[in-house]
Amino acid sequence: MSTGIRLTQIASSMLAVSLLTAAVPENTRTLIDRILNKTGRYVDEEGAYKFILPREAATVLADDESLSPNIGLNSWFTFSSGVHREAILTGQFLLLADEVNAVLSAGLDNGLEITGLADSTIFAGPRLYAMDFTGVGTFQALATAVRKSLDEIQVVRRKNAGKSTSVPTPTLPKASAISGPPLDATLAMRGVVTGGVYKAAIGRKGLLHGDPIGREMGLTTWLSFAGTDSRALSSGDMLATVDELQDLLKALRMKGMFVTSIRNHTLGEHPQVVFVRFWAEGPALELARSLRFILEVQIGATKLR
Repeated sequence: MSTGIRLTQIASSMLAVSLLTAAVPENTRTLIDRILNKTGRYVDEEGAYKFILPREAATVLADDESLSPNIGLNSWFTFSSGVHREAILTGQFLLLADEVNAVLSAGLDNGLEITGLADSTIFAGPRLYAMDFTGVGTFQALATAVRKSLDEIQVVRRKNAGKSTSVPTPTLPKASAISGPPLDATLAMRGVVTGGVYKAAIGRKGLLHGDPIGREMGLTTWLSFAGTDSRALSSGDMLATVDELQDLLKALRMKGMFVTSIRNHTLGEHPQVVFVRFWAEGPALELARSLRFILEVQIGATKLR
């Protein structure tokens, strides 16, 4: 195929997309502004209404040093009219470490789809996390969901005023002596205890660039328990398909698990999967019961209340 023909096809595709793009009416933009108590910028050629919110707390390195928010130290989100529904939303919250799980819960509770979470710290200073999200529905509902998520940031900041913004971290077990059989029975899994630490894994089958892969090539949910039966640290990676992710995140937060990342390991796999890293502390059997509930929610055997 010649370069000229290829460019013509690309231009035609872009034209088709532009013809499907509907405007966000001015009265709708006024409604969004009122809900958010902020004013966005309308990009007419894309029918997109965008907000960029610098995070002043993220720009401070030390008492006498600061950074420009223009290097990406901001939250952003964009509203657009949909073809199959009234509105679609994409965005990213820039969060201090102690805000992550509170905002994750607020977003999920108000109908946002959380699609990614990563440590995005690149300078000395506060630990920063980028949380990606999308949403579909009405403009009013989506704007309200964003507003409630942003409000949660302020709740955390008031609660933790004058305190460190670092993320909660588990207690490092000095020695481990976890009993494996009770966890096997509760989780309905077969784990292995090595050096007093219990670990179990569940594999899946999938395709990578059309070729089969499975547990030993990384399509795995794994769970570990360290410490003691009465005071254990559980951590792991939970593999989820796109259809499972939101219920998995809701179940993790319902059971008090701290989510530290949401990310992909591969590209070109089928079905598309992401991995959710988590941790929690407590009696080993209580943690195992919570994880069994979460796994059952993920596969649809148990419904969220």
